[in-house]
Parts: sequence; C-alpha cells; structure tokens
Amino acid sequence: MIFPKKWKDYELIDHGNTRKLERFGTVILDRPQPSAIWKKSLPDSEWNKANASFYENKNQKGSWDKPLTDWRLSYPFGDSEIKFKLSQGSFKHPGIFPEQAENWEFINQKCSELIADGITPKFLNLFAYTGGASLAADFSGAEVTHIDSVKSVVNWARENAELNNIDSIRWIVEDAPTFVEKEIRRGNKYHGIIMDPPIFGLGPKGGRWKLNRDLPELIENVMKLLDEKKRFFIMNTYSPQLSLNDLKKILHSVPGFPTNFEATTLGLMSTPGKELPLGNLVRF
Repeated sequence: MIFPKKWKDYELIDHGNTRKLERFGTVILDRPQPSAIWKKSLPDSEWNKANASFYENKNQKGSWDKPLTDWRLSYPFGDSEIKFKLSQGSFKHPGIFPEQAENWEFINQKCSELIADGITPKFLNLFAYTGGASLAADFSGAEVTHIDSVKSVVNWARENAELNNIDSIRWIVEDAPTFVEKEIRRGNKYHGIIMDPPIFGLGPKGGRWKLNRDLPELIENVMKLLDEKKRFFIMNTYSPQLSLNDLKKILHSVPGFPTNFEATTLGLMSTPGKELPLGNLVRF
C-alpha cells in the first residue's frame, strides 16, 4: 500500500465504524467509508468536532447535516502549490481525492523525464473529475486534455484551473470510451494517460458504462493511444467487486498491455497511524 506524504492542508484524523474523519484545510468532515469496518481509534469527543457530516442514501446520494460555504485548500507541488476549490454537494466527495496526490507526484516525475529527453509530454486525463491530475500535469510542463462526461464537473475543474492561473488545458465534455475511439480513428497519440473509471456511469448522450463489463475493451483501446516508446500510464479502480488480483488477471489478458507493471493499493494513513486502503492502483 502507498500513501501520499506531502499533504499539509489535508489530514485523515481517524476512521472506523464505516466512517472517516478528515480535515480539509480548516474544515473537518465526517463522511461514509464502508470499507472501514473496524473500531474507531479516537473517542466520540474528537468526532463531534466535525463541521459537517454526510449521510448516504441507497443510491450513494445523500445530504450534509450542516451547510458550509465553499472553501479552498492547496497541495505543495515542486516549487509551487496546486490550489483547489472544495464544496458540498449531493455526493460525499467535496471535490478532491487526497490519496491521488501520490499519482500527481508520479506524473511530475514522468513528465520531467520526458522533458529531459527533449519531448513535450501530451497528457490525457480520462474520467477526470475536478482535475487534480490535469493540474499536476500542466504544472509539470505537459499539454493536457481533460475528459469527463459531466458538464458541471468539468466546469468545476475549469474553476480549479483559474485558481492556479492555468489557461492551456483542453476541456472536453464527452463519454471517455467514445472519446478514446475517436482519437484512435484520428491517429492521435499521448505520452501519458491517467484513468479513474467509475463502477457505473452515464455519458452525456445516454451511453452507459459498467466497470466489470467494459473495462477490458477500454484498456485495450487506451493502449492504442499511448506512444510506443515514450509513455506512462496510471489507472485507479475503487470497486469492491474488483479485487487487485482480478484486475491483474484482466490486464494480463488485454492485448497490448505490458507484462511488467506496478500493481498496488492506494490509501491514506490516519494521524493515529492506522492504514486505510481505498482503491487499486496500476501504473507503468
């Protein structure tokens, strides 16, 4: 399991009893975490310090018990920092996945290597959400294309880019598998691709995505977009129905996927020192 190590504005305070207590800047949130089936490490008095708690319905939507105004936090990145706008919504996510900072560092490393070889990296972010990886790639000198099927989320990502004085990212509202197929037909190539496919999804034109059914074909197509020699790839999956071993079996069966790759668990470490596994991570 690997964890981000450079956060200052984020802290996983505790987790347990299917919840997690986190600090995002100056705001403390109490959110669902179904995989945290163990007991909490800290007493209720610490959990009661939360500024807001989210309670989920069956369809993963839900509500916050207290309204908060939008707020910001930053992540130290190289000689600068990446700024994010956070907000409450009908889902439990405030606009950032803190564990993904580990991948932002990987993107920076790979882009730096390409630039040292005289290459301007072309980077593609699929299922891109609010754009943490897109911002990291832009900060790292890449030409970035950002793809998400939800217009409001892409607009949020654009706001994050404006916070960071970035105006060079290519923004596209489209179903990721459809975009990939179009890029194959156009003959376009990328040096780096990151994808964070959801368990289920619905594209802007009604296309339905199902992870366990559609992932192998998407990976095969994505490999066709990667440069044959100078390339890197990152994929995260958060489905409890898809174990890391099952994911590795899928990858070994996909034509064009390399035989050697890193496969591990991405997670967070709480202040009391307890690990919280969050998803599968594959990269090369």
